[in-house]
Amino acid sequence: MMMMRSYLKRTLSAPQYLLHSRFSHTPNPSMSTLSSSTFRHHYTTHDSSCRFDDENNITKRVDLEIISIGSIKPAYPTPNHLRTFNLSIIDQMFFDSNTPTILFLPNTDNTSVSDVIATRSGRLKESLSELLTQYYPFAGEIVDIFSIDCNDKGVYFVEARVNQTLQEFLHQPDDQKLKELIPKHPSITTESSLGNFVISVQVNVFNCGGIGLCTSLSHKIFDGTTYFTFMKAWATAARSGSSQIIPPCLVASDIFPNNPFIKQWPSKLWHTKLPCTKRFVFDSMALASLKAQPVAPALRGPTRTEVTAAVVWKAAAKAATTVRRFSPDSPHALFTFVNLRKRASPPLPTELIGNVISAGNAICFPNKQPDLVTMIDEVRKSISKLDSGYVESLKREKGHETFIGFQKIINDLIEVMNEENCLFATSLLNTGIYEMDFGWGKPIWFYHMNPGCSRIVSLNEVKKGGGVEAVVSLSSEEMEIFESDPEVLSYATVNPSPLRFLN
Repeated sequence: MMMMRSYLKRTLSAPQYLLHSRFSHTPNPSMSTLSSSTFRHHYTTHDSSCRFDDENNITKRVDLEIISIGSIKPAYPTPNHLRTFNLSIIDQMFFDSNTPTILFLPNTDNTSVSDVIATRSGRLKESLSELLTQYYPFAGEIVDIFSIDCNDKGVYFVEARVNQTLQEFLHQPDDQKLKELIPKHPSITTESSLGNFVISVQVNVFNCGGIGLCTSLSHKIFDGTTYFTFMKAWATAARSGSSQIIPPCLVASDIFPNNPFIKQWPSKLWHTKLPCTKRFVFDSMALASLKAQPVAPALRGPTRTEVTAAVVWKAAAKAATTVRRFSPDSPHALFTFVNLRKRASPPLPTELIGNVISAGNAICFPNKQPDLVTMIDEVRKSISKLDSGYVESLKREKGHETFIGFQKIINDLIEVMNEENCLFATSLLNTGIYEMDFGWGKPIWFYHMNPGCSRIVSLNEVKKGGGVEAVVSLSSEEMEIFESDPEVLSYATVNPSPLRFLN
């Protein structure tokens, strides 16, 4: 307890933690904190492996101590004329969920743990407060599917100590263990972000001084590109000062205005039973073999996203047919989310904030046993339709008609398809995530956690070697079949330690 009190004293009294508004003589701390005694926890998690054997039915303990809880507010108050931030029609349509992500940052210069907490965590808070003056919607509150109230509610911010070294933690991480590093708040769930913080942060400090920087983000305004734009700006502000950041572009709702008469995607496609999540790493040799498949002629060869998504989709569809009845005409769908910014003509700014994405829709009939080449071709065709003409059709008022048509396609598909017979794919490749630097070293691992869907694959970069980490979530019954699929195992390694890919 004495150790914890010293952390609390150091955490709560250091000047850099209590930033005051420069517009007022009245103290307006950028971080408010709660009673220390309330938040001393030790969390115990159980392995939810989908293998049904005794050696995996073990208890795993994450010894985690909460040091402080509060909120980080913008360094400058948001002006009244910017109080309402309108969401775009794509934001409006998108699933309402919170997506956790985590960056693991090493302690490359052996700074003491106490200095990491006092200095580095303090710098994260100070730079975040400065950053929020430009990214002010992220410090607000989502009112409904159409707007954010930019009321300077702030970013929910937690500091924690993990009683392990970073190397020990990453030796064999699993999804349940990683979830213990997510910021927890009574009103924050993966199911809904309405009325909650747009962003929640937990700075997890390991015994070696390494940091697990976990963010939980509202998908009502965050797509993958928005996440990386924000995190790169935060890293720049922490390392070099906020004057060096590229300002966000906050005009998505002008390009893609929302429409109160269009409903968002059916939630039953997204929220289902508790998923089982595992990682499958495809190395560069496996990807080269997949990209050399004799696919249909095109202007370019298949991408890492296309071939990896096809392998996962094929095996997931096969697993689904084992668990549920499929007739010869029963479809299985793949929805591949694609960043539209670069597909527009001229391209939209990378810094354009919001969901600037759409989904390619591919169909297969598992009982007809399509081969891998066919699956790759289907994925490619679905993505190729999302071209500059498609992006143009989404803009301004004409976009409302496009979305109504897209909604009809989804509804028609649901009528002939069990809602569990689909897979969502999202790619976070080619983002430069491992080049991000907060001032004390680049990340050694990035992990994108499940936002609450039991049928999703997230494709992430491997730190070195050009590989792809596919984070796959399925029902436990389907995962047991999927992880034993011979084709998957011929290309991918299951749940390897991220430490294998550092050199």
